Parts: sequence; structure tokens; C-alpha cells
Amino acid sequence: MKTFFTLLVLIVLVNITSAQNAKFIDAMTKGLEALSNSGTAEEVLATSNRFERIAKAEKTEWLPYYYAAYSRALYSFFSDDKSKVDEILDVAQSMIDVADSLSPKNSEVILAKAMILSGRIMVDPMSRGMQYGMQSGMLMNEAMQIDPENPRSYFMMGQSLFYTPAEFGGGKEAGCAMLEKSREKYATFTPESEIHPNWGEEQLIELLQQCSNGEVGE
Repeated sequence: MKTFFTLLVLIVLVNITSAQNAKFIDAMTKGLEALSNSGTAEEVLATSNRFERIAKAEKTEWLPYYYAAYSRALYSFFSDDKSKVDEILDVAQSMIDVADSLSPKNSEVILAKAMILSGRIMVDPMSRGMQYGMQSGMLMNEAMQIDPENPRSYFMMGQSLFYTPAEFGGGKEAGCAMLEKSREKYATFTPESEIHPNWGEEQLIELLQQCSNGEVGE
């Protein structure tokens, strides 16, 4: 009889856990759909707040913290009002720090940190470009070392080189070479699940079109 009740309790716990996981995945999937359909900076920010609410409910999951930070980083690129960017990225940094504590040595988390720094550059490129650009590049290199198969590391590095003047170590030739590596990695990349990071390929294709149009080395 004791064995029967023990088994019954285990079955109930498994069912509860499965239901919780399904609820979490459903919430994350809807959040990712909302992010994909966001057309303005304000909509991107609203999606970030949505992921933050999921994170507060699922405190041991790194993905909602990651997407809350990632969405805020995207906001910094889309927003025309740069006066609010630093404040929003401060929140993004706090979110990605939690993700880092839950999933250390994670290349996706490290790349989100690099994105946050790149977002800060957008506030004042002339005064911030060198400092934050160098820090961001170091993080991209770290992500490559941790997971050499992650295509987003090469994409972000290639994008950075693409828009950095050759005299400062960048240039379209160097950028396009790195972007080609990213294309190779995307060809064999499979995300861990439907809610794990899987972005960047569309933007990569757009940049590679510029490479193939003979705009290299300008």
C-alpha cells in the first residue's frame, strides 16, 4: 500500500511539472511571436516587459531573462529618442546578469551583453565608440571561444567589422569574410528548442547581399 501511494504521488508530481513546463513554453512562444511581429521601438519594449513578467514567475529559467535583455537591446537600435536608452539598457544589464548567474558560460548570454554595449554606443557614437566597441568585441570573441558553432557570434562580429572603418581595424572586406563564416555556421545550426535563440540569419542575408553587390572594401 505504501508503495502504491508513493507511486501515485510521483505520478501527480510529474503531471504537475509537465503542466508547468507546457505553460512556460506557451508563454515564451507567444512572447517570441509578439517580438517577431513588433514594428516599433515601443512594441519591442512592451515585449521586453512581457518577458520580464515571465521571468518573475519562472525565476530559475534563464531564457525569459535573456529575452527581456535582448528585447531592450533591440529597443536601443530602433528608438529615435536616445535620452531613454541608457536607463532602459541598465534594466537590460540587470536582466542579463541574472541570466548569466542561471546559465554561466553561455555564448548567447555573452552575446546579449555585447549587444547591450553596442546599444550604448548608439547614444553617442563619437564619445562611446572606442570604449564600448572594444568591450563588445571582447565579448564576441569570448562567445566564439565558448561555442565555436554559434553562428550569431560570427554574425555580430562580421556586422561590427562591416560598419567599422578599415583604419580602425574593420572594413567591409573583413566584415564580409566573417559574415561568410556565419553563413556556414547557420547552415548546420539547430536551436536546442523552439524557444532557444535562433535569430540573425535574415539580417545576415541582407548584409551578404551588400557584400555580393561589390561594395566590399569601401
